Amino acid sequence: MALFISVVNHNHDEMISENDTLKNLAQKYTVIIKSNTEAKACLKQYCQKSGIHLIQGSSFKGFGANNNEVFKVAKTSFNMCNEDYFLVLNPDIEISLESISSLLTELQHTPTDIAAINLFRNRAMTEYDNSIRHYPKLLNPFKTLLRLPRKDFYDKSVIKQPITIDWAAGSFLMFKARCYQELKGFDEKYFMYFEDADICTRAKKAGYKLVYFPNIKALHSASHQNRKLFSKHFIWYWHSSLRYYRTHRKQ
Repeated sequence: MALFISVVNHNHDEMISENDTLKNLAQKYTVIIKSNTEAKACLKQYCQKSGIHLIQGSSFKGFGANNNEVFKVAKTSFNMCNEDYFLVLNPDIEISLESISSLLTELQHTPTDIAAINLFRNRAMTEYDNSIRHYPKLLNPFKTLLRLPRKDFYDKSVIKQPITIDWAAGSFLMFKARCYQELKGFDEKYFMYFEDADICTRAKKAGYKLVYFPNIKALHSASHQNRKLFSKHFIWYWHSSLRYYRTHRKQ
């Protein structure tokens, strides 16, 4: 059983190269960075020194399409097999080698097809990131903007043991390679946002199991650009929300 880690770079060159996360993970696992923008010298040097495989993109792609490309490379160039794990990891996640190893150990005792972990917004790990959720509702984006109460977030403070959940953010999703393959990866019609909700929903419909592991922790320094009204990120967010709702409205 091996682990292959997929990271998409989109002008995150400094963020990645100034952090030890991927360098440390590359000591034990295969780390592949797909650069959606022209990789800067600092990122190239970081990858070369750390044993990280850098793929330079030639065309602009969405989150799902980039990760699907890395999955194909892992299979064809690095011999990833069905029983291996494929981790989709945001560049703004900081996680230790020990935490990844602990998760893989947990997976031996709690078999699952997709795993999510406990993400936090601060280094003290006192502020939860709302990274695990119930199935999305159509008006959730506007509720966030208007600071209205939302009921789709799981209350992490009361979860002490691994549980099955509806969906988790794509900032950290660990798939059994067989599961990712049979789902045909992310739906590339989602350019950005909701591709994670979509793949988790499709997985549940197909009988796959998604489990949240509360004791495995990491930092997620997200910018939440989709919360700025009428920004391009919000427009992408809203369009993806509508696509998800149309696709899964019978859920």
